[in-house]
Amino acid sequence: MANIENSLETDEVLEEEGTELELEALYRRYCVRLKHALFVSALCVTLLCTLVLLCAVCVLHSQDLSAQVIAISALSVIIFILLSVLALALLPAAAEWEAFALTGSVLVTVSLGAGTLMATHHAPLPLFALILMVHTMMPIARSIALVMATALTLAYMGLAIGLGPQGQEDQFYQQLICELALLMSASGIGLYYRALTERAHRDTFAGTRTCLEQRVKLECEREQQESLLLSVIPAYIAAEDAAKKLENDVKSERI
Repeated sequence: MANIENSLETDEVLEEEGTELELEALYRRYCVRLKHALFVSALCVTLLCTLVLLCAVCVLHSQDLSAQVIAISALSVIIFILLSVLALALLPAAAEWEAFALTGSVLVTVSLGAGTLMATHHAPLPLFALILMVHTMMPIARSIALVMATALTLAYMGLAIGLGPQGQEDQFYQQLICELALLMSASGIGLYYRALTERAHRDTFAGTRTCLEQRVKLECEREQQESLLLSVIPAYIAAEDAAKKLENDVKSERI
């Protein structure tokens, strides 16, 4: 009996460990696929906006396209990079490629960042949106996203200082400090949103794991009860047969 109980306890522990590992693997796969879906959505929206912007530039400056060669070339390069990354992202196995996730995120961020810095020297709002996208919609680790956002912020500040103030220096540096605070707040908002999202996903899976653990525990208890019953029933049957045999012997002696 003791050996049976020990084996049942060992099986229960192994089954719980296996279930926990499966849930962790399922959680990681869910997070990877969710980030990949967000990345594809961001690529589609960004590509659409870039196409609209290219068409607007061509239509508004149709009489003097030679003056917009740099803008048209930059938008064309960005569209080509976005289309290439999107085509690879739509492959069935793209969600599991860690190298593609990092390379695609870097390519998209560099191209959009360069285009934004070339087009808007003192307009931090497009860069604010790009930094938010890096933190919330790129399939990369939090540390890598923070490094990329910091690089974008430093590049913007370096370009602004390199171009220099045009007129009032005090007003220029005050504006630069406000823009730096705005870009840093983008990183803060992105990190905060990412932490809350990951915590919500973890809590959801923790609740699911608790439900599954309770179900597995009930199944193990049921199997244990069945095993105990199966181990007790033969002895009970043997005792009942012995009692019947003894009763028959007593009746035969009386006769």
